[in-house]
This record gives sequence, structure tokens and C-alpha cells, in this order.
Amino acid sequence: MDISPAWLILGVVVAAFIVLGLVWAFVADRRRNEEVAHDPERFDQPADPADRFDVDHRHRGPAGDA
Repeated sequence: MDISPAWLILGVVVAAFIVLGLVWAFVADRRRNEEVAHDPERFDQPADPADRFDVDHRHRGPAGDA
């Protein structure tokens, strides 16, 4: 079985394209996560109006004890 250098080069190019795409996606996701984590406005509005609840409830617990 003879493999020509053109197929080998094409395979390397395709593999490099896939790997670089995955690396770029990982870096872009990390950058976005850092931006979101430091966004001071992300807690201003709840994502869903049904998620509105007593904010103090989180700190006191369900029984209301400190």
C-alpha cells in the first residue's frame, strides 16, 4: 500500500485545523468565563422571574435561623 506525500500532507493539515480549532474554542471559552465572572451587573436581574426569592433566605437557611 503506497501512500503519497500529498495525502500525508493533507492529513496533517486537517489534523492541525481540528486541533487548532479546539484550542481556539477552549481559549475563547476561558476568556468569556473570566469576563462573566468579573461582571458586576450579572446579579442585578434574575434570569427567570420565577427565580425571584427572598435573598436573605439563602443566608439564614430554611428555618430562618442565623
